[in-house]
Amino acid sequence: MPESEKNWTPWVVVSALIIGGVWWWNAQASDDRQPSQATPANCQDVFNAALRQERVGDTAGSINEKLDWLSSSCPEEYDALVGYVSAKGSIAQFGADTCDVWADRVGEAATALLRAEQLCSVSAGAPAQAPSDGSIRWDQAIAHVGESRHVCGPLASIRGSDDDVFLNLGRDYPDVARFTIVLWDVGGVESLPSGTEVCTSGTITNYDGVAQIELNDVSAVQVRAD
Repeated sequence: MPESEKNWTPWVVVSALIIGGVWWWNAQASDDRQPSQATPANCQDVFNAALRQERVGDTAGSINEKLDWLSSSCPEEYDALVGYVSAKGSIAQFGADTCDVWADRVGEAATALLRAEQLCSVSAGAPAQAPSDGSIRWDQAIAHVGESRHVCGPLASIRGSDDDVFLNLGRDYPDVARFTIVLWDVGGVESLPSGTEVCTSGTITNYDGVAQIELNDVSAVQVRAD
């Protein structure tokens, strides 16, 4: 082999190795960078997509995946969407309510969605105003949990379990928007027409989203005269 070829051949081999090594490194670097270049899921984008599906009634398949993702990654958006869906179901079954009432039940974010679709009324109206005697209305009680208050409202139903009696005001069971006077171990109460204005005083508690006052004495319940 001529001397010139002997000198040239090693350089070809070395150059090929260098080029191959550079190509391999770039390929590895490109692979390593790829995940960081992918656009991560955005809370608002996923929320908006799930909301669109809910509004058109597409509640199967991928909406469940979006809800699962929001539950683990975006708790605020998840709570807003779940509160909105829950409120819509209640409104469809029991009728509309004021936006202030819904804000106490499902939060401001979910209520904003209801307000945008005119599913709740902005004004509480005359029936929700506090009576002149200082008591609060049945639908305001949920905002006063932990306080001792005098609460009044129209009787929706009287229900019983053994010796316990449940007076539901404003809305009937199982609507969580109702206010309940719980009378423990009283045996029973006299029958009253639906719509009768009933009042009582005590500490307001929250039982699974329902505002209530628990009592052990029927005499603590007053019936307002017309």
